[in-house]
Amino acid sequence: MSYSFDMTPEAQLALAEELRGGTLLPPTITPEMEADLAAVTVEEIAVPTRVGPSRVMKVTAAEGIAPRPCFINFHGGGFVRPYHRRDTIFCAQLARATGALVLDVDYRLAPEHPFPTGLHECHDVVAWAFENADTLGIDADRIAIGGHSAGGNFTASICQMVAESGAFRPCGQVLDYPFLDAATPPEDKVDPRSIMPAERMHAFNVLYCQQPDNMANPLVSPVLAAPEHLHGQPPALMLVAGLDPLRHEAHRYAGQLIAAGVDIAVHQFDDCDHGWVVSGKARHEEARALIFGWLQRLYG
Repeated sequence: MSYSFDMTPEAQLALAEELRGGTLLPPTITPEMEADLAAVTVEEIAVPTRVGPSRVMKVTAAEGIAPRPCFINFHGGGFVRPYHRRDTIFCAQLARATGALVLDVDYRLAPEHPFPTGLHECHDVVAWAFENADTLGIDADRIAIGGHSAGGNFTASICQMVAESGAFRPCGQVLDYPFLDAATPPEDKVDPRSIMPAERMHAFNVLYCQQPDNMANPLVSPVLAAPEHLHGQPPALMLVAGLDPLRHEAHRYAGQLIAAGVDIAVHQFDDCDHGWVVSGKARHEEARALIFGWLQRLYG
């Protein structure tokens, strides 16, 4: 089934609720993960943004010395599915491994808040962290951002935005199985080995973009970014799943960053599928250790 941009608001909301009500990849949460979560402090804070207060989880580990580095995390879910406990667990592990203060953003979702609402919200949370570094006890020179799937899209788009504005500069970006191309039809991406069907990708595109023209916007499809918005971007780490229908756009974008002179490390997990890192599936420990180690070296 293909979803139309002519869907009524009521039909869109019904579709969103269907997508939110189940999951293709139920998370695996182990006792060790629970222990990591119990070992950190999680404080819910409200961060002012242009679209209203943003709900952010401030995750702090006992490990670490002020001023700490900082990592700002954007969860996945096709811009439609909500924040989950597994996201907090990932951030708890990151905080413990790196000593960083982690800000985990529970951003507004489509279709109630379509493009560019969530992007603007996440951008403004990052700007707020830079502006309030002293109060947060973090080092403004060591603020990195990153995300998973749709959150990887926000990460790439924010780096584009600040390449143009110069408002701030993250010290690094983590792109974890990122969604980077809404302009290519999902049928041209689909892999029969993957859990991700074309219909699901269509649904996310319709609910987030709302208008067909938005799919070609570089802030929705970073692979369409102008070269000048890629030059000077911060160092990047990209994780790719070898079974993921999104792997081709990840490869394409990595090549564009390389051509722009960006320092990027790309790691493909050939036998993994979309969502494996945060959902705790096979080889997730290897992938998380890769992220945490890269950040440790980045933070120095």
